[in-house]
Amino acid sequence: MPRDDFTIDVKDTLARRVGIRCSNPNCRQPTSGPQEDPEKSINVGVAAHITAASRGGARYDSLLSKEDRRSIENAIWLCQTCAKLVDNDPLVYTRELLRQWKRLSEEAARLAIEERQTPDTQTRINDVDLIRFFAQCLDRPAFQDAFHQEGSMEAFDKAMEDTLTAINTGCLRARDGAILSRSWGKSFLSNTKWRQQMDVIADLLRAIRSRYEDGRLKGTIHVDKQPGDRDFYCIHDPEIADWMDSTRSQILQIFAEVSQEAGIASRPFPRHHRRWR
Repeated sequence: MPRDDFTIDVKDTLARRVGIRCSNPNCRQPTSGPQEDPEKSINVGVAAHITAASRGGARYDSLLSKEDRRSIENAIWLCQTCAKLVDNDPLVYTRELLRQWKRLSEEAARLAIEERQTPDTQTRINDVDLIRFFAQCLDRPAFQDAFHQEGSMEAFDKAMEDTLTAINTGCLRARDGAILSRSWGKSFLSNTKWRQQMDVIADLLRAIRSRYEDGRLKGTIHVDKQPGDRDFYCIHDPEIADWMDSTRSQILQIFAEVSQEAGIASRPFPRHHRRWR
């Protein structure tokens, strides 16, 4: 069966939209550089398909047309290692996750241009300063209030999304989109242990968002609007509330270990927590 491959123009635009870096937020390595020949360059980047180019490939979607399958919307720029990784385990590296990677990496590239700077070998990034930034990202009510006491489920989910984006891209935004603080993403931590711990935190944040969405779809978390555009919600499964609380507690416990090594004070979760039964 023939493959629906991308055009050269799509590949070129795709790479440039992420600053010619791998779109995996845990990688973000440059994918192009010079050869010895001054007229040539090395490329280790791949325009990977989010849904496979042909039947039998990873995440293949038979409902897509040929044009959709080879469009830039179905493409993500990755280094060769990450491209092989995502195709070897499509159950872990889902379409939704790859699209999130793409969005975060495009956001990071755009913000780097807005700031007119990007970390390179001439830029010294202080790990402790990065940890202070991450502490600011996690210092919000959504990490301190018990799940069943949240004032708004939509605000809770947005807080998880904004925190994940900030940790991955180094940009902390308010709910209206205004930039509150600017640093670098976790992939720029030189301390390998801290970077791995922040990777775990990012994975847990994704799990929280996935569990929340799953609860919405299955009806175990019911959210509706009241007059005045306020949330009304009902949690039909107490185990979800306990899981949300224990997972956020795990996030802050991991971060407390990093903070202690960095010499930064951290908070326990939550301030006032009673298990909901």
